Amino acid sequence: MSGDAARREAELVAAFSAHQSALRHWLVQAFGRLRDEVDDILQDALAEVLHRVRTEAFSPQMGWVGYLRVVARHRAIDRLRDWERRLFRGLGSGEAWRTDDLTRDSPHVTDPRPGPAEQAVEAERRGRQGLLLSEVLEEFCRWCESRPQRLPMKEAYERSLRGEQPAQIAAGMGLPAHEVYTLLNQARTWVVQRIRQADVDRSVFLTLHRRKGE
Repeated sequence: MSGDAARREAELVAAFSAHQSALRHWLVQAFGRLRDEVDDILQDALAEVLHRVRTEAFSPQMGWVGYLRVVARHRAIDRLRDWERRLFRGLGSGEAWRTDDLTRDSPHVTDPRPGPAEQAVEAERRGRQGLLLSEVLEEFCRWCESRPQRLPMKEAYERSLRGEQPAQIAAGMGLPAHEVYTLLNQARTWVVQRIRQADVDRSVFLTLHRRKGE
């Protein structure tokens, strides 16, 4: 490593250490749902910037702290998107989304490969899905936080969205497995019902409104 690269790396690490507490506070304020993951996000951001320093002789014009905020924000958004993908899989029956779930709502579709117009419509609908999911998840968090007895439900559901299995959640929270299953079922039921209420024209989440046998 050259002398300049070593100097930049030392400056970056020093800036991170000096401002880590402020960066943590900013992340918690900006991404409340990720409050338990802010340290991991910051470490990911630091590792990413360090890699650029070592491989590209990188030095941001906005300063190290400003650039760390930019990278941390991107990594936080990535995690929220991953949460939403997990939520897609957990809604309704709990099965993964499949393309045939969507085409079955359109009985006249004969070509499984959508044209440009269909792709544009689907992309727009997926965008509305993301917005609606974000709003419902924020509402769910506020609803849980309004009553202390609901906080275990919030924690269990957030752990499930991060990929933990019920047995892991039970061990981490010190709860019986059957209680975790109850909490997860209550949380998923609340989220699904709220989405159905918000998606009154049934245009965003097609499969959530389908009855058995359809």
